[in-house]
Amino acid sequence: MPGNTRRISRTTRTSAISSPGISSFANEPCGQRYAPLGVAVPTLPALEQPAAPKHFPFPNTTVEDDLVFESLMCSFTIITAGLQYLHLYRSVWWLPNSYTSQAVNFYLIDPYLVLFITVILSRRLVYMIACRLLNRAISERFHNLCHYYIRFILFCVMCLILSFSTYFVLQSHQIEKILYLCYPFFIYLILFGFNIHPFFELVNWSSSTPPLHACSSNAVEIRSEIENLVANFNSKMKEILFCAIINAYYAGFIPCCFAQSALHYDILWTAQHIIFIFISGFISLSIHVLSLRYFDILHRSALHLGTWEKLETGRTMLLVNNIWREDILWPFGALVRYGKDIWRAQGDCNSSEPGNVCLRRFYNIFKNPTNTLGVNLLVLILMVLDQLIVLISCTLWYKIISLTFILFFNYYILYKLLRDYLISHKIYREEREMHRKINMR
Repeated sequence: MPGNTRRISRTTRTSAISSPGISSFANEPCGQRYAPLGVAVPTLPALEQPAAPKHFPFPNTTVEDDLVFESLMCSFTIITAGLQYLHLYRSVWWLPNSYTSQAVNFYLIDPYLVLFITVILSRRLVYMIACRLLNRAISERFHNLCHYYIRFILFCVMCLILSFSTYFVLQSHQIEKILYLCYPFFIYLILFGFNIHPFFELVNWSSSTPPLHACSSNAVEIRSEIENLVANFNSKMKEILFCAIINAYYAGFIPCCFAQSALHYDILWTAQHIIFIFISGFISLSIHVLSLRYFDILHRSALHLGTWEKLETGRTMLLVNNIWREDILWPFGALVRYGKDIWRAQGDCNSSEPGNVCLRRFYNIFKNPTNTLGVNLLVLILMVLDQLIVLISCTLWYKIISLTFILFFNYYILYKLLRDYLISHKIYREEREMHRKINMR
């Protein structure tokens, strides 16, 4: 062997081959990660602590006052209930030999049923007005205590009025129909128990102390924060759905349910009216309760949470030494072993648990809240277009009045929802560009 010839040791050659970092495996398919013949299976080096994601400053957006919102919702539901009565008991007052000069046959309407519906639909507005008046008269430290007594007193008064009206409704209707009036109360007991707070106040205790994002670097604290936010969001959605259903039920369904058996009316039109009440009420409640600021809190927490992508373990020869631990923040592209599977980290930093469906759903929904607003916007636009088409082809006077009122209310909702969508789209698009420049991805 010549004297000037030098051979590289086998140990040196092996270490030179097995030195690539995480980034070299992060974006490759599992089928391409094969070790060359005669070479040791590559392993991953130690992980570095990921940097906390940067949050784009969110602008101050106007939020509608609770009293104004409750006034609008109360007016909308009571007027739509009156329009449903118009669909049922309209008259032919314009005919020369008509027996009535009024547009509605009021003598066919049960006034005690109307009282029952009005009390249910106006409960939150009455409570809000009473709280505002007392807040001006007493010290701030007694507000919570006074609100509690207001709820208790109003609940007792409501029970008396509802019992009074139910008794007289029972005189002219079968007892089976009374169950229709009480059915939502059983649903309320299942959802909220014996707590009367959600019955009077739409935005629950989190309105005064809204959930906050701590921007923590502790994985356990981040998951705990996410669990609290998920519980808070679910409680808000439960209230929104219940209130929207209650509004549509008492304003649209109950008048039809207690109509006389000999009364003939357009069933499809009244059913469509109930659907319009529900969709309009649901989107309006969602805009007010789930504001842009609240969505931004959930979005920031989702950036700290991240998610995991499950890899195919049968075709890879990559030896993953990292076992998932609950107290570690994992960087983007990190490969960990959790159980018998291998998972790859997604997001700027990852504190999620692999395979946790609840955490993955939270990240997918709130990593870009614009998608959620876009779904509501699409549904509202389709409903408005449908109402416009029906209005153009409509010739009956009571249908024109009904559609015109609901359209004007939906125009107002559409304006607020479109404003929120455009702001959210611009903010989070700039945030994604900022993250892309920082991470060079």
